[in-house]
Amino acid sequence: MDDGANPRSQWRIRYYQAIIGERKMKKIIGLLTALFLLSATAGCLAEEIQEELGEEEIEDKRYTFTLPTLGRDVDGGPMLDLTTELGENPVLLFWVSSQCQGCHEWAEGIRESNLNYSTIQPITIHRYGNFESSENIMQVYGNNSSDHYSPWPVVIDGHSRLALDFDTREPSELSVVEAFGNLPTPSVILLDKNGDIVWQASSYWFSIEQLEEAGEVAAALSD
Repeated sequence: MDDGANPRSQWRIRYYQAIIGERKMKKIIGLLTALFLLSATAGCLAEEIQEELGEEEIEDKRYTFTLPTLGRDVDGGPMLDLTTELGENPVLLFWVSSQCQGCHEWAEGIRESNLNYSTIQPITIHRYGNFESSENIMQVYGNNSSDHYSPWPVVIDGHSRLALDFDTREPSELSVVEAFGNLPTPSVILLDKNGDIVWQASSYWFSIEQLEEAGEVAAALSD
């Protein structure tokens, strides 16, 4: 990347981190204010607010996972460790279901793009494993005759396997799906080497502009 692109990409990283941080801070300030006003006269409500604050603390934690793959050659083995992948490159984590039209478009768009795999690693993760089988995911994203074939790792069982604390690798009390905030499909997020979300797509339908933006952020992180 040329010298003119680096400052712009660095600015974008700071911009997205600021947005994420600002949203969390506003929520915490609002909850603290409500807790102060209600604590003297509404004990039950105060307890509920304290529970919400506890949930906010969970959201601020960083998680990783080790999940089964579809077992294809492009999956790199029967299990995938997110931390290991992040040690190589920023990860574009793509949450999908088998019937999601937006997911289909994003899968095709990522595959047909000029994404630089030396600076960013796509990983598809099955979101609704409690409602649809891994066979459905294999048919839609794992079969190379499918229009939505994804020639990068696809992981499953995120709904039933526990997320790991990013720093200690101790199992948490949350499933992988829960630990990442029960994201809807399609959700496309970029994780840096520390497991922090530094970018997130805002479009349900595939956007080449947004994918290129993610690529620029990933390239800046790799510099």
